[in-house]
Amino acid sequence: MVLSLTGISAAAETKSPDNQLLNSYEGNLTQKRIVSIDLLSVMGLPAYFIAEAVKFKAPKPDWKLNTVQILGWDGFNGSTQSIPRERIIALEVRDKDLNLLYRFADSQLPYSNFVRNATETYPFTIRLPSIPVSDEFYVCFYDRGAIAVASEILNKTSQNSFLYIEEANTLLPSNLPLFGQNESVPLNWIMTIGGN
Repeated sequence: MVLSLTGISAAAETKSPDNQLLNSYEGNLTQKRIVSIDLLSVMGLPAYFIAEAVKFKAPKPDWKLNTVQILGWDGFNGSTQSIPRERIIALEVRDKDLNLLYRFADSQLPYSNFVRNATETYPFTIRLPSIPVSDEFYVCFYDRGAIAVASEILNKTSQNSFLYIEEANTLLPSNLPLFGQNESVPLNWIMTIGGN
């Protein structure tokens, strides 16, 4: 399913005078083929321990990450029947060797489309304490079926989007079977981070 991005101002909530924004994508989102995916629907119960992971490079040594914004959809379409049930999401920041720097977990409801009365893909922002990062690092989001994360359909495997497998502490390419196809489609998770 390709989703409309009408009305989305990516990174609007992450921008502050001191923040520098880094995107997981290049160009204009309205010109991309975007699908929203929750890993639980694609992979079943093992997806509770699999994250959408994006590799970023700190723009300077000891750069401090303080916001993560992900485009997503929780299924809310404006009807009472589509009000989401509460689930727990998680976010991790890992260094280039996948060592854990920070872990966050919360209900998805404070970040949800439902709370904002948004009936399509919407940017939700998670504010973090200032986390110092240097060089390359990873932001890993565990959707756990609560939020379908927007991703760009690519023609070749992404160099910065991955699946992080918690149990094995490893990364796999973000290639997933979509729309009942037998072959995998390369994806790039849509994420914007802010820091200074």
